[in-house]
Amino acid sequence: DKDARSIARIISSAENFPEVAQPTLDKIRELNKTTNIPVLGITGTGGSGKSPLVDELVRRFLIDFPEKTIGLISVDPSKRKTGGALLGDRIRMNAINNPRVYMRSLATRQSNLALSKYVAQAIEVLKGAKYDLIILETSGIGQSDTEIMEHSDVSLYVMTPEFGAATQLEKIDMLDFADMVALNKFDKRGALDALRDVRKQYQRNHNLWENNTDEMPVIGTIASQFNDPGMNSLYKKLMDKVVEKTGADLKSTFTISREMSEKIFVIPPHRTRYLSEIAESNRKYDEMVISQIEVAQKLYGIFKTIESVIGNVPLLSKVGIEISITNDENRIFVQLLEQQFEKVKMNLDPYNWEVILTWNEKVAKYKNPFYIFKVRDKEIKIATHTKSLSHNQIPKIALPKYKAWGDILKWNLQENVPGEFPFTSGLYPFKREGEDPSRMFAGEGGPERTNKRFHYVSAGLPAKRLSTAFDSVTLYGNDPDLRPDIYGKIGNAGVSICCLDDAKKLYSGFDLSHPLTSVSMTINGPAPMLLGFFMNAAIDQNCEKYIIENDLTDEVKATILKIYSKKGQAQPQYNGDLPDGNNGLGLLLLGVTGDEVLPIDIYNA
Repeated sequence: DKDARSIARIISSAENFPEVAQPTLDKIRELNKTTNIPVLGITGTGGSGKSPLVDELVRRFLIDFPEKTIGLISVDPSKRKTGGALLGDRIRMNAINNPRVYMRSLATRQSNLALSKYVAQAIEVLKGAKYDLIILETSGIGQSDTEIMEHSDVSLYVMTPEFGAATQLEKIDMLDFADMVALNKFDKRGALDALRDVRKQYQRNHNLWENNTDEMPVIGTIASQFNDPGMNSLYKKLMDKVVEKTGADLKSTFTISREMSEKIFVIPPHRTRYLSEIAESNRKYDEMVISQIEVAQKLYGIFKTIESVIGNVPLLSKVGIEISITNDENRIFVQLLEQQFEKVKMNLDPYNWEVILTWNEKVAKYKNPFYIFKVRDKEIKIATHTKSLSHNQIPKIALPKYKAWGDILKWNLQENVPGEFPFTSGLYPFKREGEDPSRMFAGEGGPERTNKRFHYVSAGLPAKRLSTAFDSVTLYGNDPDLRPDIYGKIGNAGVSICCLDDAKKLYSGFDLSHPLTSVSMTINGPAPMLLGFFMNAAIDQNCEKYIIENDLTDEVKATILKIYSKKGQAQPQYNGDLPDGNNGLGLLLLGVTGDEVLPIDIYNA
C-alpha cells in the first residue's frame, strides 16, 4: 500500500539490524520474483548536476503518467575523517512533494564508494511496495567506477562539458556501459565541441560505425532551466529505453521538440557589460563636448576679429557667416578670416551650430512674461516669473549671461534648461504650480476594507491620490489559499487582490478616469496582471457611466442575472455597507465586463 513510514522502517532496519531484517527481506524478495519493475540507475561525476536532473525527470514522469508512482534512492558519500554524510541531494529536489513520489537518502557508510552496500535491499523494498519506476542515484564517481550497472536495468551517465582534453574520455568506463549519456550544464562555453567529442567516443566504444554521430544517445541538457528542450528529449528517450529493455508498461506520450538546449539569459552575454557601456558612452559624450567647445571658442574668436575689422556685427545664418565689407583696405584680410571661419566650422556639429544661432532666441523666451509650448497639439501657457512680497519679478528659470560661443555651447550640452537634453534640470519645462494633497496610502485585509480606508483618508480633498500596498500573497502572484504559509499572510501588511472583481471593489466610488484621480500600486512580479485589473476596472467604470446616462441599468441587471442563472451562481457583491463618499461607481458590473452587457461598437467607442 506504499506506506512511507513502513518502507522507511524496513530500509532503516536493513541498514542497522541486517540479521533481524533478513527474514522480512527474504519474503519481499520472493514476492518480487513475479514483478517487473524497472530500475533506472543514474551516476556521474560530482557536481555534474545529477540531483537537479533527477528532479526534472521526476517532474516530467508525474506529468506524463498521472496514475503512476515513482521511488527514488539517493546515495550520498560518507566522509572518511568524520564518518558523517550530508544527505544533501534531497535539498535540490522540488518535484518530490507529491504523494506519488517516495524518496530515501542513504549514506555510503564507507569512503571511496559510490553506493551503499544496502542499496540492493532498499531497491527490493521499493519493488515490494509496487512502485512503477525506481530511480537509483549514486554519489559522485571517478573515471573507473561502474558499480551502478549491478543494480540497474537502464543506466544514465551524467557529465559536464568540462572534462578536459578529448583523450580523457578514453578513461571513463561508464561510456562503455551507459545506455545514455547526459551532457549537463550545456550552457557552458565549448559545450557543442564537447558534445561532438563525447558522441564520437560513444560511437567508438560501442562500435556503432554505421550510425551517424548525431544518432548517438548523448544529449546536451540544462537541468537548471525550466522546460529545457534537452531535458525533454532525454526524458523521452530514457523512457523509450526502459520500455525497450524491460517491457514495462511505461510507454511515454511526452511531446518533445527537435531543438537543442540553449541557455535563456536574463542578460545576454553580449550585454553583460551594459553598465560599462553606459559609462563609456557618457565619457565619450564628455570628450565630444570638450572638443566641440574648443571649435566653438575658436569660431567666436574669428567672429570677434571680423567684427573688429569691419566695424559692424556680421550676420550669422545656418550656412555660416555673412559679411558686408565697406572698406576695401581690409577686404583681403577679411576674406582670409572668412575662409578660416568656414574651415573651422566644418569641425562643428550642425546641431551645435544651431544651438549657438538660437541662443538669443532662447534667452528671450524665458524673459517674456509667458512661456508657450505645445503638448499633443495643445498649447500650454506658463508664467515665467513669480512676484515677490516686494513686488519684484523673479524669474523661475535664470539663464547664464554668457557671450562666448564656447561657454554657451558647454552650458547647453552639459546643463541646459529644464525639459531639454541632457535633462539635468528635469523632464518638463516648468514644475507644476498646483500642489495636490499628500499620497493616500492604504492596504490591509480584503478590497472592501481597504476601499473604506481610501474613502476615509480622501474625504473632502479635491484630488484623490490613492497609493495601494499589496499583501505578500499578491506580490508573489499567488491566489488566497488554505495552505498554511499562504493563509496566514492573506491581507497582512497589504490588500489581497486576486481577480478583476477585487480591483473593482478596491477602487469603487473613485472615478479612475478623472484628471484629479491618480493611483499608484506597489507591486513587482505580477505587475502586468495588476495593471490589467486596473485598466479593465477603469474601462468598466466608463461602461457603467454610459449605462446610467442612457437609463440601461435595469436592462443590464437583467442580462447579468441571466448570465449567472445559467451558471447557477449568485452575482458577486460588495461585502458590507458602502463607506461615506462611495457612490457605488464600479460595482454595477461585478462578475462581468462591459463587453458582455453592451454592444461591441459601444464598448469599443
